[in-house]
Amino acid sequence: MDDPDLSARKHLAGSDPAFPARREEAWGRIVAALDDVLAPEGYVLNGTTWSRVTVQGKSAVHLQRNRYGWDVQIVLRFVTPSGEVPDHPDWPGGEDVTLAEFFERAEGDPGTLAFVDVLERPECLDLAVEVLREQVLPWFEALHPGHPPRT
Repeated sequence: MDDPDLSARKHLAGSDPAFPARREEAWGRIVAALDDVLAPEGYVLNGTTWSRVTVQGKSAVHLQRNRYGWDVQIVLRFVTPSGEVPDHPDWPGGEDVTLAEFFERAEGDPGTLAFVDVLERPECLDLAVEVLREQVLPWFEALHPGHPPRT
């Protein structure tokens, strides 16, 4: 979805000498919000990826920064012990999955978070956190059957 207001706010942020520090503040907010959801479920943060390993494989929630420095995208991955994507009816195929794939029809990806939005409207993280808690974690659990979240 094209958001002209977001484009204008990115343009203004680009000329703000304080924006690099503010971007890191937004990054910290995003990491803290995701860690609050993922760490209690046994996911361990290493760099920009939270992961959990069982005998069925490794599930991961990765934060991928936009190369231009405007936003970050939450990317989900699962690999079997042999390094393959799972052969499971709940896996949509391909290596990476976004939060948008949890909606029948998404206007945009709720897991793509613009740093300026996180700074100006911190509640924008709420939808991403809700999708992680209510949909992603149970979905990952289906791929790790028989293993409690905490180890």
